[in-house]
Amino acid sequence: MKVTPLFWAWAACALCAGCFDNQRRPPDATPVTSLAALAATNRAEVARLYLRGGAEPLEKGCFAGLTGLRQLDLSERKLAAIPEEIWTLPALEHLYLAWTGLNALPDGVGRLKTLTYLNLDGNKLSTLPEALAGCTALRWLRVNENALTDLPAALNACADLRRFYGRRNRFVAVPAVVQSWTRLEDLLMDQNPLTEIPDWLTRLPNLKSASFSGCRLTRLPDDLSGWRALDSLVLSGCPIPPEEMKRIRAALGDKVAIVF
Repeated sequence: MKVTPLFWAWAACALCAGCFDNQRRPPDATPVTSLAALAATNRAEVARLYLRGGAEPLEKGCFAGLTGLRQLDLSERKLAAIPEEIWTLPALEHLYLAWTGLNALPDGVGRLKTLTYLNLDGNKLSTLPEALAGCTALRWLRVNENALTDLPAALNACADLRRFYGRRNRFVAVPAVVQSWTRLEDLLMDQNPLTEIPDWLTRLPNLKSASFSGCRLTRLPDDLSGWRALDSLVLSGCPIPPEEMKRIRAALGDKVAIVF
């Protein structure tokens, strides 16, 4: 039989599969989904810990030794306090704290230097701490359905932010710090009491998608030529008159999908 390169590729895959089946799967192949399961693992090998909606108490030390943890989901748990050791996890990239009843985000979050994704949806936050500026690797920030009216100017340190989702808050204006996020690609500000879009927003060079549905906008800035990367604009539910809709369409052209 002629042995081809394809045969050797198949053999290598089969060999690896056998090793994983007979010994152990890669440490991040399956997320750990309970504290009981966590107790039976080598903590240093756990990469994903999903405790969403659980009722187990988060005792002091329950996150100790998770030196390789990259994803932690504590959403839909009623948290009286966030365990302090979370802020010392050295490899954490994704943190989910949605629908936990948080009134305030502790300053300790700024110690998560590897954090790229933070989900704070559905809480009771009226402010974010300036310490969040310490998360300089942050690329995606979700704060939908809170009570925010502004964002700290210190968040200009999060210069690599690509996505900001701030739907259903109390923003009466697009936070000024957004101007410093020059790599921002997606901006969602739906269902906020916004009455205008600042001129500088149309000059964000990488903005691809912007959504303001349900806001109180009646017009956009006069000059929209800076939105060169924009391909999606949602303005549904805004009280924009027909003549302004016509102007916006003419200014942005066919390359932008506009929803009124």
